[in-house]
Amino acid sequence: MNNKLINKDYTIRILSVMLALLLWFYVITEQNPEITKDVTVPIRLINTVFLEKNNMVIVNDTDNFELTMRIKGKKDVLDKLNANTVDAYADLAGHNLKGENFLKINVGGIPEGVNIIMRSMDSLKIMLESKISVQRSVKLNIMGNPTHGMAVMMPSVTPSDVVITGAESKIGTIHEVRVDVDIASANAEVRKVLPVRVLDKAGKDIQDITVEPGNVEVSIPIENTKRVSLSMDISGQPAAGFVVSSASVQPEEVLVTGKQQVLEGITSIKTEKIDITEGKTAVSKEVRLIVPEGLEIVDADEIVKVSVNIEKIATSEIIVKDLEYVNLPEDLELVSIQGDIKVTLRGAESRIADAPRTVKYYVDLKGAVEGSNVLNVLWEAPQGIEVLEVSPNQAAVVLINKAQMQEP
Repeated sequence: MNNKLINKDYTIRILSVMLALLLWFYVITEQNPEITKDVTVPIRLINTVFLEKNNMVIVNDTDNFELTMRIKGKKDVLDKLNANTVDAYADLAGHNLKGENFLKINVGGIPEGVNIIMRSMDSLKIMLESKISVQRSVKLNIMGNPTHGMAVMMPSVTPSDVVITGAESKIGTIHEVRVDVDIASANAEVRKVLPVRVLDKAGKDIQDITVEPGNVEVSIPIENTKRVSLSMDISGQPAAGFVVSSASVQPEEVLVTGKQQVLEGITSIKTEKIDITEGKTAVSKEVRLIVPEGLEIVDADEIVKVSVNIEKIATSEIIVKDLEYVNLPEDLELVSIQGDIKVTLRGAESRIADAPRTVKYYVDLKGAVEGSNVLNVLWEAPQGIEVLEVSPNQAAVVLINKAQMQEP
């Protein structure tokens, strides 16, 4: 009887233990099941100093270095795993070949009991290039215009050169190094510290490079302006029997800028000397302007074009039929004036041909009186024509009083 009770008690105990185990297994599997989870983590690069020592640089985008993993484990454990707790890294040590390099991806932060059942990749492909440095001058890109009547004088950029460092392929795309500065409506010196831009042929900023220094100081003087004429500095004489018939400079005037006190003391700017010694033919050439200290040419070159025409000297005799007159007194009237004046001229052939139209012959009636007057024959000749002789050199002029003319 007692043995039956004992056996029955053992059976109950065994069943209880089995039931407890079943309940525990149920709780474990239902309340904290084994699940899978996808985790994406950035891939960290270590030993980057190795690349620096070997003057190498990564040219593909490191911001996109990510590893996606599918992990399997208990829910309560996987719930705690994310990009902040799981670490993925690749070691750069020993990788210094230009072109493709493959780095093993190591994963840390995975607890015991959690398995990685899938990875997006096992190795990381990086592209390496030599890192080089070049020195470039900084160009100033001035935008806008100063206040009306003012102009920009010679600007300065300090420092004028910068050192640009980056991958060889990036450095090879450099087209322009500049700073942009807006001077719209400025009426005084513009002084700013501005960032240096490194641009490719398309005008886009080149990324992933370093510029040292990254900022430069720009100084742009703004001063008053004045328009002045240009004068030619001709030296020497043409060959015997030749003469300068005309001379011109293009442009005839330029706009200059400078301090007001300097502008007030300037009326013209000379060219470099134009030597025509023993010349027999026309001289046409480009020469530099001699710009006084403190002045600058605005929106024009300091080189201008000069032309000096040299022609053979010719002589000619003409008869002037009618003399002109000037300064006739108000109370007198001209009755007659002597004509048929013989004039001998000398000058450039082309000018002599035009002399009948271009040379003016006249008498000055200022101080003349009623009746007969003998007055000197005067003339006005353009450059390049010389009046050698006038015969006779005086002319008889007869004047009458206007009041007498009105008497019946």
